[in-house]
Amino acid sequence: MVHVRKLDRGDVDDVVRRVELRLRHDAQINDLVSPEISTEEFGHALADATSSTWVALDGDVLVGHLYGALLESAVYGHGVWIGPDAVSFDGTDVLSDLYAQAGQEWIERGALEHYVWVLDDASSTQPWYELGFARMHTRGVLAIDALRGHELADIYSLRRGTLDDLDVAVSLSEELNLAQEKGPSFSIDLNTTSERDELLETLSDPEVAYYLVEYEGRAVGQCITFPLPARRGSFDDTLHLSAVVVSEDHRGRGVATALVNSALDEAFAEGFRYVETNWRVTNRQAQHFWTSYGFRPTYVRLHRTIGAG
Repeated sequence: MVHVRKLDRGDVDDVVRRVELRLRHDAQINDLVSPEISTEEFGHALADATSSTWVALDGDVLVGHLYGALLESAVYGHGVWIGPDAVSFDGTDVLSDLYAQAGQEWIERGALEHYVWVLDDASSTQPWYELGFARMHTRGVLAIDALRGHELADIYSLRRGTLDDLDVAVSLSEELNLAQEKGPSFSIDLNTTSERDELLETLSDPEVAYYLVEYEGRAVGQCITFPLPARRGSFDDTLHLSAVVVSEDHRGRGVATALVNSALDEAFAEGFRYVETNWRVTNRQAQHFWTSYGFRPTYVRLHRTIGAG
């Protein structure tokens, strides 16, 4: 019989070892996953999270753990987020027992949206599918190992955007949101009321780079980059690439490729060696673009809404 209870400090070393082994395992399957972990730092973090971490024991042997961060998001709702270092389990039944107890507490605290990032590999995703989770977003990673160049047709110009381009950023982001509302994504319930404020904060950050392509003085494409904060499974010196959008009447003309090439060439010159981006799994155009460009999936975000089905 597996017994599930809250983590205590005596469990920390066992959980750290399990996570260390899990990351090594993931990195052996996918070489774009970083196996690096500061066990001391992670151990301290766990010791401070005993009230929100569950462990499963078979007799005296620890056979799994689960941690969820409760976060409020205008876009993703009141939910719980589980990262690659937040879960381990010896079999689907162990995960089921852990999730049954942790999930009950999350639900009682009003968190009905449950998200988990796991390696995009059947051995990692299948147990979550059996608990009612479905694929939502893919994380793609690319090694930056050479300059790419960013040729554009003469009718276009490419420049770095500034905070003065906030209205442009909002307009192009709205175009992306409208595209996501169409099938097969049908993302029709996204709350974007805070998007302008979020873009203002983003473009005000000195570490953010904003790129624009213009046609006859009008912005028709954009992308945003920033250094990726340290996180499990990602390498140091990684750039995050987001908000890539091209106006519908200018797609298929190399605009997106030129934007990304320009961003990655600057990143390469600044010492970045990897770049990550995310795309919705139902956005087939995005998936074809990113994988054709050279990005390879590493992790996948799975999602479950409690009370739906």
